[in-house]
Amino acid sequence: MTTANAPTTTESSKKDDPLYRALADVFGYSSFRPRQESIVRAVLAGRDVFAVMPTGGGKSLCYQLPALLLPSVTVVVSPLLSLMKDQVDAAKRNGINAATINSVTTSDEWRAIMAGIDDRRLKLLYVSPERFNSESFKETLRRADPSFFAIDEAHCISQWGHNFREDYLQLGQIADMFPDRPIAAFTATATEQVGNDVKTSLKLRDPFCVVASFDRPNLFYQIAYKDDFDRQLLDFLREVGDEPGIVYRSTRKKVEQTTEFLKKSGFKTAGYHAGMSDEERIRAQEDFANDAVQIVVATVAFGMGIDKSNVRFVVHGDLPADVESYYQETGRAGRDGAPARCALFYGYQDVAIRRKFLDDYEDETARVAAAKRLDEMVRFAESDGCRRVNLLRYFGETYRPIDLASDENGDPQSRPAATRCGACDFCVGSAERVDATIDAQKALSAMQRTGNRFGAGHIADVLVGSKTEKVVAMGHDELPTFGVGADKTKQYWRYLIQALLTQGIAALAPDFDFPIPQVTSLGWDVMRGKRKVMILKRPDKKKKTKKSASVASILSAAANPYDKSALNARDRRLFETLRALRASVAKAEHVPPYVVFTDKSLVDMAALKPQTPEDFLLVNGVGRAKLQNFGAEFMDAIREFLRDNP
Repeated sequence: MTTANAPTTTESSKKDDPLYRALADVFGYSSFRPRQESIVRAVLAGRDVFAVMPTGGGKSLCYQLPALLLPSVTVVVSPLLSLMKDQVDAAKRNGINAATINSVTTSDEWRAIMAGIDDRRLKLLYVSPERFNSESFKETLRRADPSFFAIDEAHCISQWGHNFREDYLQLGQIADMFPDRPIAAFTATATEQVGNDVKTSLKLRDPFCVVASFDRPNLFYQIAYKDDFDRQLLDFLREVGDEPGIVYRSTRKKVEQTTEFLKKSGFKTAGYHAGMSDEERIRAQEDFANDAVQIVVATVAFGMGIDKSNVRFVVHGDLPADVESYYQETGRAGRDGAPARCALFYGYQDVAIRRKFLDDYEDETARVAAAKRLDEMVRFAESDGCRRVNLLRYFGETYRPIDLASDENGDPQSRPAATRCGACDFCVGSAERVDATIDAQKALSAMQRTGNRFGAGHIADVLVGSKTEKVVAMGHDELPTFGVGADKTKQYWRYLIQALLTQGIAALAPDFDFPIPQVTSLGWDVMRGKRKVMILKRPDKKKKTKKSASVASILSAAANPYDKSALNARDRRLFETLRALRASVAKAEHVPPYVVFTDKSLVDMAALKPQTPEDFLLVNGVGRAKLQNFGAEFMDAIREFLRDNP
């Protein structure tokens, strides 16, 4: 993929520029995030656009802002009803005339939409790809003569990417139906192959291409082998505190088990998977959006429709299918720019299950592509070095540190490259790798000498020299490998065998009903001394690790002005007062709290304490519509707080 440049506005001319006036008056921002302005100006100039921007990077503004300045309606194709509803609610709260057409649109709503199209008052019309492909909607489009088209989650059009949606393939008709109207395609994640596929399928014409940095500097990444996930999850949740988050599991059964476990452990938790009824899924999603539950445990069915800005953590309890899915799912944390945590726990069972899922592919080309993506995911999880550096390298990007304290970070290529981010478990020293080649040779020898017919537990018994009934009955206490690992625990040897399986040095035998590790060709290289084995060092549970303190210091309030922990004790109480008011207003308005004001806006209010309309407009994310709708109530709350807390 290549990037291009479009003209931007100088500081001296901003106050007279209608683009900047709309940015401030409608959205409440004084400046653009990196790449936003160039994208908006390209659309206004009539150019097609292909933009890869990270989750939380401000994609929606890139089509909502030009929609305000163009004469007729802008059509936004989006994959999920819930996502469209949230975007329409948010646009309306900013004073933008927006609507959505879907399967539950009433006749009165339809008439209002058509009236808005005819008199050109309607600026944004959201539609699903399925609805877009209907002949009746195409007739509506011809009548509307849209100013331009925005395709959200554009990677869904590519069979080479994740979340492929067949209905997206029909969107290539737009260029034929409206050859003189610009098309802007947006995605948060796309390899070069996926990007080329998107541009070809949508028939983009000499598109203005932007590949923003994939780096999410406010996210802390950590990866660990899974030995007791329930315990590991509880330890993690104690570290992050009482914050909202998502726990991903690979199957419905695991979702249900983890949901029940967290409920019994005292957490407000909801489950979410495709086997639930529509009503149950909608209730879980709405309860999470409205802060009625703290944690959602979900399969990947809980995905693109999540627009909640203050998700403080994402946990993967199983290995994701590919790196793109991992990136997309972790990207649901910290959309507001404040610090957030992303933890992945995985084991060899996860790899085996994922490989079994590959059997469901009917198309051989698709199966091979999925297998390749899975191998890349395993390599990422097992790789040495900085997590962020390795993650960005997958997308063809060199890591160049970003200043968290500023939204205006400029062109990533202008910053120097780095090999450590200082904000992942590897960089803070809690993911140290050690040479385990000799121990691996012992374990592989034990597998081979026992005939490659016994599970990891039995192999561990042989290595530690445990004379169990089975070991003695099989005569394995007479083997040369019996007791050669007595200096380590049985748990350690099971952990090592899991690492060998994950790295492909051992593999599960295909002809047994239970997991039997066997030596692979890579394993023979290890046994012959031709290959080293590096594994994650297991932390000493008796010693306090550096992880908690390091995460707190790396993702500190000093690095991010919109982290609520940056507030002093008095301002934090004001923040909580404003948050309670926001919840009350949101309930009355029948919208999620973050649609009224984001946490970022509330932190700014608590710090600035605005008491006049002019000062209230200085709050991040407050435009004239939000000032008019909510300003008086929130300023009254601030005045009352200051009277009670002089």
